[in-house]
Amino acid sequence: MIIIMSNEINHFIQTLDSEDGVHKNTIISYKYDINQFGNFIKRRKKSFKSIIKKDIIDFLNSLKQKKVKNKTKSRKIFALKRFYKFLISEKIIKNNPIEKIDIPKSEDTLSIILSVNQIEKILKHVSTKNNNYIDLRSNLIIELLYSTGIRVSELISIKTNNIDLIKKTILIDPPEKGKSRKERVVFFGDQTKKVIEKYLEYRKIYFKKKDSPWLFPSNNTNEFLTRRRVLQIMHNLADILKIDKKLMHPHSFRHAFGNHLLNSGADIRVVQKLLGHSSIITTQKYTEHREKLIETIENFHPLNKNNEKIV
Repeated sequence: MIIIMSNEINHFIQTLDSEDGVHKNTIISYKYDINQFGNFIKRRKKSFKSIIKKDIIDFLNSLKQKKVKNKTKSRKIFALKRFYKFLISEKIIKNNPIEKIDIPKSEDTLSIILSVNQIEKILKHVSTKNNNYIDLRSNLIIELLYSTGIRVSELISIKTNNIDLIKKTILIDPPEKGKSRKERVVFFGDQTKKVIEKYLEYRKIYFKKKDSPWLFPSNNTNEFLTRRRVLQIMHNLADILKIDKKLMHPHSFRHAFGNHLLNSGADIRVVQKLLGHSSIITTQKYTEHREKLIETIENFHPLNKNNEKIV
């Protein structure tokens, strides 16, 4: 795709970048979607200022012909709606051509959830491959995603000094905070603790010439591992274990964490807190809920109920 990056887009992106709570990935998506539309209208010899509602409908129809899903189309419409709202606010245009364009309904899809047996199969495999740093990293990535229910963005940005092995907690402190990226604490059990301890030993040797604050440092930069690399690790495991790649996604482990706890009899309100769906981590509330959260992980999480099968 040709990158247009007109003055209007540049100004819009700079404004978004300065706003509090707008995540970098959202900005990247907006830029891509608006540029895609910009290329479409450029072929019609039109500009962002001269288009009409029919141009947008034709753009959406072109996406339909390419079998683009409604979820993706909705994202592009959201991006364009925000962009044109910005153009109106800056008095660059007077009329909003996308104002009355409806958001398409998402296709009905079933949540993709890994079963307990599949999780055990994955963990059994990664736990036997633990004699080098790369394999131990894969082991710990799977362990943390499933044992804590954290998001992949939270996983890759864990700092080693935010892990408390005695209390079995991790402070999640994302570099870029936004709507779903808030500081919170997650909990893990004894099995995960053992994997963390062994991984840290190998990490110290592997990165002996590199001082990095991140639990999962990148080999090529001073930053942490990318989400794309985590997905590649999972897809490699999917090939080895003959598991559908659609199931081997970081968010599948988060879904599995919540569902498996609930199916084991955990209190739904506690699971909600463990998933970080509500803000519970202030100093007082942390002390107040800690024992209940730890108890839920230890008593109801399949990883801790089946230690003898997985270790």
